[in-house]
Amino acid sequence: MSRARGQQQPIVVVLGEDDNDRQVVCILVSALRPDLPKGSLKPLRKPMALVRKVPPDRIPSQTTRVSAVLRAQAVRSPIRAVLMHEDADDVEPAHQALIKKVEGAFRPLPWPVLAVVPAWETEAWWFLFPTAVRAVHRSWRLPDQYTGKDVGKIRNAKEQLRKAVRPAGARANFRSYEVSDSPRVAEEIVVHRLLFQPPAARSASWQVFLDKVKMI
Repeated sequence: MSRARGQQQPIVVVLGEDDNDRQVVCILVSALRPDLPKGSLKPLRKPMALVRKVPPDRIPSQTTRVSAVLRAQAVRSPIRAVLMHEDADDVEPAHQALIKKVEGAFRPLPWPVLAVVPAWETEAWWFLFPTAVRAVHRSWRLPDQYTGKDVGKIRNAKEQLRKAVRPAGARANFRSYEVSDSPRVAEEIVVHRLLFQPPAARSASWQVFLDKVKMI
């Protein structure tokens, strides 16, 4: 028997730049918060809730469009919280300003809006878990050159990760890291329970993400 409207399980809406980012957020949050009921994380392709490049005078129209979609979703399923992913595209502490901009723009919504903002990109976080990256493709080199360092200072993280997993003397057609590998990296992190061990490096934006997940 289906639940009555008032008994529906509240969902956590996940917005992001693309499907890979949304999958990554869902995989990590599910592992970090096993108390969340199965199926409560709901990624939405639209709306695009990106605000980093939106000038202040256009923020209201951007948030109005996003809010309308979320309110329509809330009619179908009550919303517990909204996770909004957006890359900082800059080194730490750039994530702090973007988190403030995202959460400030959507503060009028009736649910907690929590910004998920990696600095530079999600790939910078993967340097925290080199063994998980290596497990995705056995031909890859262990990307451990940032062990003990601050990965939040890595510029162009995707390009740096592609270089990092490429072994010396690899052929021109070597299958390096692609953005579509990101969910696989997240899955390997979970499988090997690396979320509950000290990471190999440091990242302030990663720590903020962990703190945000606790707030859901």
